Amino acid sequence: MPTTSRALLTEIIDYAGLFPPAKLPMVEAFTRFLSHLSSDQGWLLARFVCPASLLTELAPLIEAADLVQTPVRIAALGTGGDDPPAFAEALENDLRAMTDFAGRLQGTALVDVFEVKLPTPGDHSATVDFVCDQLADTLTRPPLLFFEVSLLGDWKGHLVAAADAVSAATHELELTRRAGLKIRCGGLNATAVPTVEAVAAAVTLGHEAGLPMKATQGLHHPIRHHDSTLDTMVHGFFNLFAATVLARALFLDEPDVGAIIAEENPEAFSLTESALRWRDLETGFEEVVNGRVSAMTSFGSCSFTEPRDDLADLGWL
Repeated sequence: MPTTSRALLTEIIDYAGLFPPAKLPMVEAFTRFLSHLSSDQGWLLARFVCPASLLTELAPLIEAADLVQTPVRIAALGTGGDDPPAFAEALENDLRAMTDFAGRLQGTALVDVFEVKLPTPGDHSATVDFVCDQLADTLTRPPLLFFEVSLLGDWKGHLVAAADAVSAATHELELTRRAGLKIRCGGLNATAVPTVEAVAAAVTLGHEAGLPMKATQGLHHPIRHHDSTLDTMVHGFFNLFAATVLARALFLDEPDVGAIIAEENPEAFSLTESALRWRDLETGFEEVVNGRVSAMTSFGSCSFTEPRDDLADLGWL
């Protein structure tokens, strides 16, 4: 396997088996996660994705498991809310669940990521500051924060406001408590798939603001393609990660980022011992490593086998 391939793909997947379309019961989802984690390709996995409200259900499974490695890393999903009072109440409950989970599973499991959807409409700056303050005041070891912003409908204004708010908050945080943006790249129907323009704008804004990013949903396959079930074009996770890494390394503008995200030919990409390349654009191994740490950190997927098998078929695994 090319060295650059390993750098790009290590811990690229956060396993989200609890969520559609898989929507597995907790026991089955966590059992599959542990099985995948202990496989030869387990290095592709980073975290188990779990709603903060279900951490009490997950805790005894972790305690009873024969763990290959510890701590088990968890990406906790915030409940969120459509208005400030509902959002604040939900966050209080989520933080209580995370505190109890940490106390119960010291050293065995770690919530190192917390993700929550920003209300739309809403004052993104006030929401981001509120979440950052509450986590800092409540948790001994605050996780990396990802604020999800919608790329559907009237997305432009919300995206800019969210990036500005998270960027401002990040400058106030210690390096161990950074915050970033989360984008949703698909769903259960064609209307849930954002445009190439919207995804490219998010990647470009993230690059310009120096924010870490995470993606989720609709990214089971590496390369952009037509999905016959949804009858629409859907995004590829390899396109997304390549676009983000190249954008950070080469200071690409939005049209170039969009062209990489829109690429449908896997042969336009290549991974060698020393470089990641898309057509005439290339960046080296160190830039790939840095891009994965500071740019696109992981993507949530309810399937592990589909991304893994597709990568193997393309010769990248």
